Amino acid sequence: MGRGPRLFLLMLTVCVSLGEPPRAASVGDCTGSPPEAVMTLPPPLNKWGKITCTPYGHVLAGRDSWTWIWPDGSGTVFIPSQLVMNNPQLLGNRSFFTRIEIMRVRAGEFDEAYATFREGMDLREVPPDGYRDDLTSISGKTMRVYFFDYDTYAWGMSCPDNNCVQDSRFIMLDRSREPLPRRPPI
Repeated sequence: MGRGPRLFLLMLTVCVSLGEPPRAASVGDCTGSPPEAVMTLPPPLNKWGKITCTPYGHVLAGRDSWTWIWPDGSGTVFIPSQLVMNNPQLLGNRSFFTRIEIMRVRAGEFDEAYATFREGMDLREVPPDGYRDDLTSISGKTMRVYFFDYDTYAWGMSCPDNNCVQDSRFIMLDRSREPLPRRPPI
């Protein structure tokens, strides 16, 4: 897989920013979303995220003061309901999530996902709460994302086909809070 999930999210960002959105499906316009479309997120995902409607379909993105970004700050992150690698179509509210299910993970499942997530990172904090989010699109495609909640910030990582991809890691920051001071090495 390599950089596939990250390139997918970046490609969609470029397409959205370059494309001319049709008037009937402007960003934020959820008028006409089918009743089976997931519009409300379960906790704790609703703490960091929300469903946003775009000309390319519904996306899971940061909410209010929460920003989802790549660790190097190179761009924002969102998860589109089309779940395609390239050439997203202008589907508006015809592309949406039919299921967003999040559950807390512990023991073996947490340990495995967290080990992949933190590989190559110098983390000295208490381990976070871990959550597995399974997303299903109207197309029938699915995506698994793990979230690691540190309370004042969180991380996400895509795990297609149950194989977590380090290059897909992103951080979710609450811009309304003061940044935490760096902790000295132990």
